[in-house]
Amino acid sequence: MPKKYRLSRADFTNLSRPARRIHGTFFSLTITPLPSSKGPRAACVVSKKVSARSVDRNRVERLCRECLRPHLARIEDSLALVFHAKREAREASHADVARDIEKMLRTIDARDAPR
Repeated sequence: MPKKYRLSRADFTNLSRPARRIHGTFFSLTITPLPSSKGPRAACVVSKKVSARSVDRNRVERLCRECLRPHLARIEDSLALVFHAKREAREASHADVARDIEKMLRTIDARDAPR
């Protein structure tokens, strides 16, 4: 993921607590306003509850980043997007993860659209 879209550790620890949460099949997405940057920043979190093996955790994290990459350029708001993997993500295919992430990101767009 390009550096301009990565959520740094400092940004991650300073996120404000009132955040929106969207639940998907393989990930839960936490959305928080990020006033210090232009554009979105993203992080993928995969805990040991998902898998005890680091190989599996790294695979889920790579899948998340790869499926998220094409969508970040289209988001104009300064948001922190934190994807928390669920246990189901360990067995998911690339296409399944891509559909899940796209569905959650469309939900963000739909909620932010003027009415």
